[in-house]
Amino acid sequence: MSLEPGYCGETVYLRKVFARVRDLQPETTGIFITSAENNEFFAGCDRVVLEQPVDASVIGLPASEREFTKTIESAGIDVLFSSLRTAPAKPRVPQVLYTMDLQFILEPLAKGRWRDKAMVKRVVQTCENAVAIVAPSEFIRRQLLELLEVPLDRVVVAPLGVSDVFAEPQACWVQQPYFLSVGATRASKNVEGLLRAFQFFESRGPHSLVIAGLPGDREFRDWGPRVMRIQQCPENALAALYQHCEAVVCSSFYEGSGVMVLEAMRAGAQLVAGRVGAIPEFAGNAPIYCNPQNAGMIASAIQRAMDIEPEKRKRRALYMTNAAAEYTWDNCAWKTLQAFRTW
Repeated sequence: MSLEPGYCGETVYLRKVFARVRDLQPETTGIFITSAENNEFFAGCDRVVLEQPVDASVIGLPASEREFTKTIESAGIDVLFSSLRTAPAKPRVPQVLYTMDLQFILEPLAKGRWRDKAMVKRVVQTCENAVAIVAPSEFIRRQLLELLEVPLDRVVVAPLGVSDVFAEPQACWVQQPYFLSVGATRASKNVEGLLRAFQFFESRGPHSLVIAGLPGDREFRDWGPRVMRIQQCPENALAALYQHCEAVVCSSFYEGSGVMVLEAMRAGAQLVAGRVGAIPEFAGNAPIYCNPQNAGMIASAIQRAMDIEPEKRKRRALYMTNAAAEYTWDNCAWKTLQAFRTW
């Protein structure tokens, strides 16, 4: 089930994983239950559309239980694979959950209002009724325990894969030199801090800043003359952005899956990042680490990346490309199938 609107990381994840599951286990049939907003992005897959509009701000199933029950019964579904954010609390078939991050839980827990507590209680109930939960990192696995009291043995860690396209040479299609940031423009991505850090370089040289990702709650109407805003592009074009940038800058306060750092590493890009979330888990010592809370320290780390000697840069790129090669969609699919085998 995927109800998130638009072409997001979750959509990519589901398409990639189930394409590999079909190859690895042909007897398994997958049917996507989609919203009207994202149905077109699952073209070529068997799918059923929920008629009721999806409110992306709602936690829990954004359609009546009766309508959803009728949908899964008519589709003949044996087991439901649902996003934790939009999963039904009490489905009539076994349910395996997945989640890319738990940001939607952190803010309600911090506020502590009655309606927020009720929402968290619903999510806890959804977890209790699930067969298993698939997480993209050990970081998310620990957070499931700390925030929702999910036993560790009910969580299967399935790190996301990185396509070989990111390691294959791609032609540059934007003007160089530039720094790159990838991801939706949400508050957790620290867009403001990134822009303040970039200001240190605007008067020093010709660099521009490329921000690639879907619009979020920190999307600006005017990004300025030196910022190129790209909302969507094909995978090979994204790989080219990684390969030809001066440095990839991950200024996030929170990273649940670490997919951006894995893509950057597979492309051999120099990486600047905060030591937050799942980033150290996957990147190890590959990035130049900084404190994302401080724009000056982000800028200093970017400058250190620029100052790396060419030969050392090549060695670092080769190390990162090889290190990220172990994260494949085949491995992710096998781990995901483990969760289904607990049913």
